Amino acid sequence: MSLTLQQVSRENPEYKSIRNQHYVKNHGCIGKQIHYLIFSNDLGEVFGQKPLGIISGASAVWACKPRDDYFGITKENRVDVIDKIINNTVFRLITRDKNLGSMVLSLFRKQVINDWQKKYNTEVIGFETFVFGENRTGTIYKADNWQYVGETQGSAKYKPHGAYNKGERLQTDKKLIFCKRLKETW
Repeated sequence: MSLTLQQVSRENPEYKSIRNQHYVKNHGCIGKQIHYLIFSNDLGEVFGQKPLGIISGASAVWACKPRDDYFGITKENRVDVIDKIINNTVFRLITRDKNLGSMVLSLFRKQVINDWQKKYNTEVIGFETFVFGENRTGTIYKADNWQYVGETQGSAKYKPHGAYNKGERLQTDKKLIFCKRLKETW
């Protein structure tokens, strides 16, 4: 199967429709971001056909110990390194074909690196993603050779009045963390 990723706004009606079907509730996206509709070239003309799903990349989370350890992120280099990691924030297929998920993930990694460089003038050194929910074990990421690096603490800082205001710690689902490094050192 031959695939195409079409870059769209998160406000694109087809993107939003599929995004709202994802198991993770749609709270929007903060920071740098690139969103794609997924199409099969085997179905003919890309424009005018129904997408197979969506996939997005966005700014990495600020701090997460297992991910920080994996990428060697420290207090001293956080600002420089964190900007070079893309968080695969959403991946939703509305069709199930054998190996489709790993083919899309591979294409996404290759395309988003170039698109990120063009849009944000930032070198990409790796990827992160967070998986949670019943029977979700990150199989698709494992198939694409991402590394399981640990799980989150099960809490997040909630800042209802902006990033620079004092926040409160809220309980969340624990998430499995998968990362993929593009370079060994930077």
